[in-house]
Amino acid sequence: MKTDMAAAALLEEVRRLRLRVMGLSTPQLDGGRRTRIREALAHLSALRADGRRVPVLEDRVLADQVVVLLTDCLPEYGATDAQTATALTIAEDLRRDLA
Repeated sequence: MKTDMAAAALLEEVRRLRLRVMGLSTPQLDGGRRTRIREALAHLSALRADGRRVPVLEDRVLADQVVVLLTDCLPEYGATDAQTATALTIAEDLRRDLA
């Protein structure tokens, strides 16, 4: 049951972050938020993608990258309970940092 709760919480964070990242303007991203998002993406890649380099794409797809890498940390995509919990922490921290 704990895994289900963590997965549900992660899905909610995915939704929140998608909206938050999409709503950031270029000046807001230039103010350090872009760097923070890319750091979170790197942590998520290390968690579930064997540390493969996350491509540096245009700002308009940052939200998509966040969604994809966080979604990959859900149990239905093969993530362990620990990976889901870690991804949830990364997502919550990122959302707070972007506020």
